[in-house]
Amino acid sequence: MRLHPISSDALDGFAYDERRRVLTIAYESGGVYEYFDVEPELVAELRREQPHPWRVVGERVKRHRYRRIR
Repeated sequence: MRLHPISSDALDGFAYDERRRVLTIAYESGGVYEYFDVEPELVAELRREQPHPWRVVGERVKRHRYRRIR
């Protein structure tokens, strides 16, 4: 999976699988997580809110079921 770089203090990049509605986030700390059943509108907001997208949408993303993959 190819991550899209993002201008953020907290995030390195993200990818979104629209068909599965899975958002993958790579954090600056090195962790990579998958968040499940994420709405496309939330991902669009993540893209728009640079340079601090996590401040705007982070709490809403973290409400979704997730798993750490790295």
